[in-house]
Amino acid sequence: MGKVLNTFTNGFPGTPSRTADEIIITMQNGGNKDIPAGAPIFQKTDGTCEAFDIDYPQPFEAFLGFAVRVPDKTPDTPVTRPNQENQLAVWRPDETIEVLVRGAITVPMEASANRGSEVFLRKADGKLVASPGTTGTTINLENVRLRNARDTAGGCAEVIVNRRNIL
Repeated sequence: MGKVLNTFTNGFPGTPSRTADEIIITMQNGGNKDIPAGAPIFQKTDGTCEAFDIDYPQPFEAFLGFAVRVPDKTPDTPVTRPNQENQLAVWRPDETIEVLVRGAITVPMEASANRGSEVFLRKADGKLVASPGTTGTTINLENVRLRNARDTAGGCAEVIVNRRNIL
């Protein structure tokens, strides 16, 4: 007999959630670390992109959007995106990454907040939060608002990138 969920989740990190309005672009991962699906992506001055790294904070040109989870189209490369049904899906350094620059997407969120709240990246641990904290401790993700509250089962929330942030 099948298992019935007793709670619904917002989905898996990096999953676009309302496809009619989304714009997804491709960029090169110019960092030296894996980028997990759903991570906020920043444009670097050399035209590549990178996720925020608490060990090596970089000066970024602009916040772009969020790393998108894509179906693995080639079954012989399980190392690249190991299992699309968990949070281990990553983009490797020097890979071409897909970035949602407008639209709604599911992302891991540290705490719940009210719909319409601004979204911030906490510099201390790289987690997404809906509170600016004390001055200088967070980065405001421009044009991003919370669409749905964080679910308790998966720890994810739906956010909307209202306008493109590309320079």
